[in-house]
Amino acid sequence: MLLTGPFGGLTDDVREFLLCLADEGLALTGWGDLDPASLRTVRERLPGGGAGGDGPDGLALARRRTTLLRSLCDAGRLTEAEGGLLQLTELGREFLDLPDAAQLGFVFAAWWEGVDWGDWAPTAELGRLFWHERDTLLQELIGLPPGQVDLDGFARRFRALIGHHWPSMLAAADPAEWRQALWSTALAPLAMLGAIDIPARMSPTPAWFALTGTAPALVAAAAAMSGPEPPPTLASAAAN
Repeated sequence: MLLTGPFGGLTDDVREFLLCLADEGLALTGWGDLDPASLRTVRERLPGGGAGGDGPDGLALARRRTTLLRSLCDAGRLTEAEGGLLQLTELGREFLDLPDAAQLGFVFAAWWEGVDWGDWAPTAELGRLFWHERDTLLQELIGLPPGQVDLDGFARRFRALIGHHWPSMLAAADPAEWRQALWSTALAPLAMLGAIDIPARMSPTPAWFALTGTAPALVAAAAAMSGPEPPPTLASAAAN
């Protein structure tokens, strides 16, 4: 499950994570992970960090949440490991001074361009396939009608659109696996950024989703990062 923190609060999580590093940094283990004391510090500082409790499940959730935040910060070159500590870079300090909207855009760009989607998918191969098909995903998102969108129907259409490019994955993964991977890799991060509304905030795979007012700006940013020319559907939408 990728939704590991407060709904719509991923940018807040990144900001608080960086603030934990702002003084002297946080200690790492010999394997390069946050040591238990550092993980506890982050968990206590993050919004909603105590929701999972103090048992093994709560600690596992905190570690998964922290891993996602670190992957975003590493992708954006906001943090660096040096001398056994995870520390802020100059870019990280600049990030903390940015206005909220700019921070949101930066976190979105780090996920869109810098994070391996396969790390967050039930099937790594499907996650990476979706990363390669981001232009098709953009066209589908920009063409969605207002209101609730059935996730099953969205996933079936997306599978049909790109499945002929990847026939081996049609055979290797059934429609339910496509649905779960599409949610985990492409849609759940948008929910965490506040660009998608869903019926249950901690649902692994919700029944429906709806775009929020934040979505158009993020989708337009994704189109800009995809290349000098937007996909045809985006171009026609921008002209309207």
